[in-house]
Amino acid sequence: MKIAVSATGTTLDSQIDPRFGRASYFLIVDSDSGQLVDVIDNRPSQEVSHGAGINAAARVAEAGAKVVLTGRVGPKAFSVLQAAGIKVVSEMDGKVQEAIENFLAGSRSYSDGPDCDAHTSSPSPKTGWQGKMGRGKGCGGGGGGGRGRLGN
Repeated sequence: MKIAVSATGTTLDSQIDPRFGRASYFLIVDSDSGQLVDVIDNRPSQEVSHGAGINAAARVAEAGAKVVLTGRVGPKAFSVLQAAGIKVVSEMDGKVQEAIENFLAGSRSYSDGPDCDAHTSSPSPKTGWQGKMGRGKGCGGGGGGGRGRLGN
């Protein structure tokens, strides 16, 4: 089975990128061998104003992934992943290799829905947090209503 992991870099030693749609990379790992079989460069999605999550979900589906490990995923991306038969495990952090090991050991369960509102799942890659919306649970920022405390 292929597992897609949102990552900040291109190796299994990279950190999990907490953003699904605007993750820098997706590492595709074969669960049987533990080997990295593909790297999807998702950095261009950091520049688009809309559709990053949907496009990222489509690229992950095209790569043949059956599971996604990530920090947060919004409702549109979650719907695309779900329609493609891809299971999501969110609220992952740490190194990619560790996240895969934890998942395969059964210590993480599948998400039953998105864990972030649309357009509020991540800071802008160029300017950081936008607006004065909340930062709770990693949600808040550009263009929509976040949850949690106000950030400065």
